Amino acid sequence: MTDQSNPSGLSRRNLLAGLAAAPIVTASAEPSLAQIAPAKTAAQKAQAALKNAGGTKLVLLGTSAGPVPTFPGRTRHMTSHVMVSNGTAYVLDCGLGVTNEYARTGLSFHALKNIFITHHHPDHNCEYAPLLLIGWVSGMPLTVRAFGPPPLKEMTEDLLKAYKQTIEFWAEDFHIKPLTAIEVKEIAGAGPVMQDDNVKVSSIVVNHPPVKPALGYRFDFKDRSIAFSGDTTPLEAVAHMAKGADVLVHEAMYVPAIEKYLHARIAKGFPVKFDAFMAHMKADHSAVEDVGRIAQEAGVKTLVLSHLTPGIDTISDDTWRAPAAKYFKGEIIVGHDLMVI
Repeated sequence: MTDQSNPSGLSRRNLLAGLAAAPIVTASAEPSLAQIAPAKTAAQKAQAALKNAGGTKLVLLGTSAGPVPTFPGRTRHMTSHVMVSNGTAYVLDCGLGVTNEYARTGLSFHALKNIFITHHHPDHNCEYAPLLLIGWVSGMPLTVRAFGPPPLKEMTEDLLKAYKQTIEFWAEDFHIKPLTAIEVKEIAGAGPVMQDDNVKVSSIVVNHPPVKPALGYRFDFKDRSIAFSGDTTPLEAVAHMAKGADVLVHEAMYVPAIEKYLHARIAKGFPVKFDAFMAHMKADHSAVEDVGRIAQEAGVKTLVLSHLTPGIDTISDDTWRAPAAKYFKGEIIVGHDLMVI
């Protein structure tokens, strides 16, 4: 129905979505074509792969580890993924960049029905609130559900309280129902998580001290199964969870590059000492060669290396792939932002 006070028929909500998608003109110098072309091409490739796609698709929205923003020489966003099946989107993890990267795939926010969190580190949850808020004014259903470790329910209630006035302003101004509550299911251990017409989801507890619990997930769709290690040391439990899966997305670190990169960061003021940082990495994460062993034991068809440490652009795909390929004989994909699998 056309608003008689708005002959064009353009609703305020559509206007908001259009403005959000419009380019912003600033006084700063324009980036060169060489700078913008790779990202633009990645988005265009993702959109083409998802358009009228048959079957379940996995999109890597962010492939870098750590709460480190993108900058020249480090163009990967923090960890996030979306799986799309029969027009329904399932987001896993909400690192910085998830909202924009989701939008750049061309997926509708109306398709977003479920959000999963592996654990409460900022590179996995810091954009949970913005995804909900921007998703809501962009068409996300009010029936969206969230799953993850405690205290996800308390976090969700607190963020809705924090943004209550903002939500009410938008609800009144754009004549839409306010976002007042999110259905949350907290997951404290291994077992079934949820099931709908598209997928059955289960969880395991992984090793990522001092975070407890930290989770891995398996998504069994009708046409393919996708397992995610979450952040963890190499675990038999991950191999068991991923047994026979079509895809295993596993975190990976390349230790020689971490050491070199860390020395450079410390020289520029990074406050953590070298020995303490490396002790943390080895106690909490998986070297890429160990990831190959896990994938081979699991018997998966495809191994995707993601949540890369360090998530810098100067490490070639071949460098990432080689240590895992010593042990895993299946397909190895080095994750890049907006890659569709």
